[in-house]
Amino acid sequence: MTRRSTLRRVLVSRETLFAVLAVLLASALCIGLGFWQFGRFEHKRDVADVIHANFDAEPVPLQDVLPSPESALAPEDDWTPVTLRGSYCTDAQCLLYVRNRQLDGQVGFWQLVPYRTEDGTTLLVVRGWVNSQGDVSEPVSAPPVPEGEQEITVRLRPAEPTLDREIPPGQVHSVNPPQIDGLLPEHDGTLVRGAYGDLEAEDPSDPRPAALPDPETGLGPHLSYAFQWWIFALFFPAALIYRTRRTIQDLDEAEGEGASADGTADEGAPARTTTDHRPRRAAHSRPRGQDEEEEDALIDHRDG
Repeated sequence: MTRRSTLRRVLVSRETLFAVLAVLLASALCIGLGFWQFGRFEHKRDVADVIHANFDAEPVPLQDVLPSPESALAPEDDWTPVTLRGSYCTDAQCLLYVRNRQLDGQVGFWQLVPYRTEDGTTLLVVRGWVNSQGDVSEPVSAPPVPEGEQEITVRLRPAEPTLDREIPPGQVHSVNPPQIDGLLPEHDGTLVRGAYGDLEAEDPSDPRPAALPDPETGLGPHLSYAFQWWIFALFFPAALIYRTRRTIQDLDEAEGEGASADGTADEGAPARTTTDHRPRRAAHSRPRGQDEEEEDALIDHRDG
């Protein structure tokens, strides 16, 4: 069998076709997982860029970011500081606590209070984090909401999605202004529906719950994970190529050994000499006549 026929037999075999299919599926899966990790990296990078651009920027008026209370907060305006002048709602029904919020590994609440500005706009403001009462899903006593006119600086955050769950009195599952609006007492102001504020400072300063931590700007290991998945995608074709070449080499060696065992000389091998050990018949001479012996004797006499 020639090398070309051996190659054809290996490449079109059922085992090779199944192996090619498995390699294609495995490589496609690895490539997809790599792009998924790369997408997560790009998302975190974009979020970090917005935080770096806005978090420590100079505060601006609320209207510069949200032209109307119905406006949604643009992604590029997330964490933008704004300065407001007005007062908190000190009615007992205005004080709310957002459930299941973590700080330093502990689960507690956010203290959430409506803040009405001088122009009549109302913004929900998270004043800080409050611990829970052990196994009881209730916040511990927190500093009271300050009364009177104040100037505050908050960083705007997008409204959270609605969670349709039963909520205890005075608590909410998410900071969703349209949903919370129905829990508040009647107010004259117009509630901002697309954003809420994370409190940065109050003037005059009053005791407040624990401030929320700064946002995370790390990019995580997603980029390295993406390259790892893409390297895995290259490994499977390389392993298939190595296996196929090894199979062809093994078949060539097996066929070479079989040809030698059949007595067929390899091409280019030196010729070997053989010895004929068959018995040979000895040659027999015919009897000599008297005349021939007398002639031989006469010749010998002359020579002597």
